Amino acid sequence: MRRRHFRRIVFAASLPLASSLASSPARAGAWTPDQGHGEIIVTTFFEQAGVAYDQIGRFTPTPFYRSAQATAYVAYGVTDWLAAIVLPSVQSSSLGAPENQRYTGLGDSEIAVQARVWRDDSTVISVLAGVRAPTSGGATNSWLQGPNQPEYDFRLLLGHNVSLRDFSGFLDFAAGYRLVGGSTPNEGHFDATFGLYATPELLVLAQSFNTISAASSNPQTPQWAQAKAQLSLVYQFSAGWRAQAGGYVTLAGLNAYRENGLLLGLWRKF
Repeated sequence: MRRRHFRRIVFAASLPLASSLASSPARAGAWTPDQGHGEIIVTTFFEQAGVAYDQIGRFTPTPFYRSAQATAYVAYGVTDWLAAIVLPSVQSSSLGAPENQRYTGLGDSEIAVQARVWRDDSTVISVLAGVRAPTSGGATNSWLQGPNQPEYDFRLLLGHNVSLRDFSGFLDFAAGYRLVGGSTPNEGHFDATFGLYATPELLVLAQSFNTISAASSNPQTPQWAQAKAQLSLVYQFSAGWRAQAGGYVTLAGLNAYRENGLLLGLWRKF
């Protein structure tokens, strides 16, 4: 059974705000911060699962799985087209009877660079390359601890500002491939986000996170897939500060948990 936290999906889940067409350049997944500026987003995820999708996508009962993860997403504009990204995280996970396993330590942590390769007044295209650090912990923690060797992530990102009647918003897409190494199959990723400003202070985010691995002949690390949906609200409560709250659920999968979760985040531009 595959255990995979939201980011994988964290770059998209921690999406900085996009601006309206009439204001300064947008800051969404495909957009890079201005030179000398950036954003820090601290997010906590709480998730659990009591069932999983088997090898043909049917529900199957599993030992109860529960996890909490705290991440700090930091993006900084090195130049007007190049950003440096650091994403440390810690997690605590448990698997109930009869497995009775527990892991506390380093979570999905990454360093990355993102380069903008094209833009106009409403659209931007960028590329990202990142390295995910191996997690800490001993062999007794099993798969709860995640990968025990580096993983390499490559993504193509497209962002586009939109307007609907009197509302402004954005679309953001990311397609990528992750080199996992060892017997674990590599992974393809496709994430999509629609953001809409219900008011100048309130952003509604609807997001889809999708992973499908390459084929595998190893029964210990079989092919797996997972599709998640997330809905959240981001509210600006003072200049430069925003708070996020939302939930997510796994809609479909293969050899993966059907997770339900909540997230809370605090965003700060600098």
